[in-house]
Amino acid sequence: MTKTLHPVSATGARHPARFTSRFHTDIYAPGDRTIVRAHGEIDRATRKAFRAALTTGLDRPRSLLIVDLAGVSALGGWGLAVLLGVANRAARAGIPITIVGARPRVYRRFALTHLIDRLDVHPTPTP
Repeated sequence: MTKTLHPVSATGARHPARFTSRFHTDIYAPGDRTIVRAHGEIDRATRKAFRAALTTGLDRPRSLLIVDLAGVSALGGWGLAVLLGVANRAARAGIPITIVGARPRVYRRFALTHLIDRLDVHPTPTP
């Protein structure tokens, strides 16, 4: 059973909670590569925006797609599924994809799901 919380205002009126996503992407195309830099949490709520950004990156005429996760604070199963799907599409198109900047918590998700063996994932260097 799922419960929806409805905050009560000072006047006693009930209204649904509103949550704003703090997820966004930046796309750069220097030289022969496209870099998609993600920021925020990648989960069920943000997966479509993440997929759209990666698809845009794949659609550009470049020879390499780099996905920079340095700004990602959390990566859920939905985000992993998007990455795997885009990596499969890239492989069919002959475009190499590299995932860089994975923080320890995010990198651990790749390791626990054994996607480390299927995707080219590089953790954030430790200072």
